[in-house]
Amino acid sequence: MTRPTLPPSHQDETERVPGALLVRGDCDDHAWNDVLDRMGELPGKIVHTGESLPPARGPIPRRLLVAQDPAWRGAVPEELAQSLGSEGTWLPDLVLIADRGTTRDPALRPLMAFLPNDDDLYRFRVTPRQAAMTYLVMHRPGIEDTLEHHRDCGAAEVELEPGESYEDWLDGSDVMGEVLETAAAPPLYQAPAAPLPVITQDNSGLLVRTDFSDDDAWAALAADADRLDPQIETPEEYGPFVQIVDDPVFAGATPEQVMAVVRQGEDDEEPGEGVVVIADRASMVGPDRTVLVVPLEDNVGWSFRLRPDQVRSMAANLFVGNNDISDWMNQGSPGGPAVMTEKERRSWRGW
Repeated sequence: MTRPTLPPSHQDETERVPGALLVRGDCDDHAWNDVLDRMGELPGKIVHTGESLPPARGPIPRRLLVAQDPAWRGAVPEELAQSLGSEGTWLPDLVLIADRGTTRDPALRPLMAFLPNDDDLYRFRVTPRQAAMTYLVMHRPGIEDTLEHHRDCGAAEVELEPGESYEDWLDGSDVMGEVLETAAAPPLYQAPAAPLPVITQDNSGLLVRTDFSDDDAWAALAADADRLDPQIETPEEYGPFVQIVDDPVFAGATPEQVMAVVRQGEDDEEPGEGVVVIADRASMVGPDRTVLVVPLEDNVGWSFRLRPDQVRSMAANLFVGNNDISDWMNQGSPGGPAVMTEKERRSWRGW
């Protein structure tokens, strides 16, 4: 079967545009529409019409190219990789295929995925919501490590036992993003009412205020978040570790909307692990007054809550590499849009 030609990059693009390619393969109508609903209306989403790509716009250019031409039915990674190798064709960071496994599993809707720059085309399975959250941070310099993390966690290389069918094997394979897909309130990007400004992250710690209902509560929280451990004997040697964004334009912004506009500073040679901390409604009026921690690398979409007085310590330790974000996830409590069942909580704790 002759496959459609993937469009070239826009002629005015002087730098590579990050993003993903989503292809409808062997997937029925209901499953395909479900995948699109779960991924949401992501910024930079374009439906492939066979024409040249429009320029990538927005404060942070990115692109999600959706290819749903029936001629792609039955397409396999090798075919897509060959098409993406054509001269001038836009090269995404991640390729996603809705296939038979997507139709067979209505709970997770797992997508077959591969990295175009992987010579071995190592396949893995990832859920639509995990793919969507990862797409929101594809402009960050650490995205290659994040995608390799997903690949390793959702490995889907076919190893059939005697008498086992491909469908049987799919039922037992790992899927990256199961926690997000089965959460009581899974993350979903929705465009803000008005465009949000880009946040340039110049520090390992980033605290963004999204609730403006109580200035006194905010002042106390911000002071706690940037307070240095009193046991430090030489405080003058420690610069500020928490960058605070206190701008009413972010009032009511969701974690996904904040994720999408955080850009790493160009002069930051050793940024540490990417994370943004959000002071939301629960931070101001909740019984525990905790802040929401949203990873921007590896575990993107897996938010958790932390005491404000732990923020600076977390930022400093991540910056120098004493620990990683999973250590802090195990100290905190699941929170934000991903409210988990006990089974999900055990899985999250064991990350």
